[in-house]
Amino acid sequence: MPMQEIASKIERKQLLEEIDILKKLNGEGQKVISKEEILRVIEAKEKELLEEINYLEKEDAALLGGVYDLSLFDKNILCENSDIILRKAIEGDKDPYYQLKKEYAYMKSAFAKSEFRNELWQEYLSEENLYYTIAKKEDSIFIGYCGVKNLNRKVWEIAIEIKSDYCHQGYGYSALKMYLETVAKISNRHEFVSRVDTDNIASQNLMEKLGFQPHGLSEFLLHKEEDKLAAEEEYKDKLDARYMALAKKFKVEPRKLLSHVLEYRIVV
Repeated sequence: MPMQEIASKIERKQLLEEIDILKKLNGEGQKVISKEEILRVIEAKEKELLEEINYLEKEDAALLGGVYDLSLFDKNILCENSDIILRKAIEGDKDPYYQLKKEYAYMKSAFAKSEFRNELWQEYLSEENLYYTIAKKEDSIFIGYCGVKNLNRKVWEIAIEIKSDYCHQGYGYSALKMYLETVAKISNRHEFVSRVDTDNIASQNLMEKLGFQPHGLSEFLLHKEEDKLAAEEEYKDKLDARYMALAKKFKVEPRKLLSHVLEYRIVV
């Protein structure tokens, strides 16, 4: 799983850099630095890493001049069927949302910090996004979420995650199908994009079942050309028959699958 391994290396490198900073700040013969100053240095490094992870969205987002008019989505329940509802987040969703994000996160160590968890929750509630909780209709309990990641982007990017206990039961398909149809009708936006890890076969199958079409590759964790080439060289042994078939489907060089994620598009 190249992207997970790449993320683990980035995480280890970040931790080692923090340890090195602590050693330098409190080394022999040096003035002991206050805890507050050490934390500021560490937080600066964490911010640098998060900025790198979000590089793609900042680089290729074609801004439309302001956040989309959310008054069109002022109902607590966006849509529903006999099994699930898509509703606005409530305070009781916070902990299960943290658990879900950690379950699928590339870098899990960040969840130990309350500041990171709080920022994650605020992002979920942000008016720059259009996230809805996926809940079972019988009890309204959180089982996942789906939504648009950034309303400022020219083509809205869809995100969805379902708790592992509820995967492979049709909830993801039902939720995203309802979401896309409802949002397209309300917003008059009909083109959507989704990015999927090359090893996430379940999500690839979900996108194709919904009618998403292959649309090339997208940068994710690696942005420098030398880093991409290094990853492609390091993981080239993973290029088996499945990767070859995937490369043919997306019309890309197979090695590029080791340094990028898949991009799908749909017109609803």
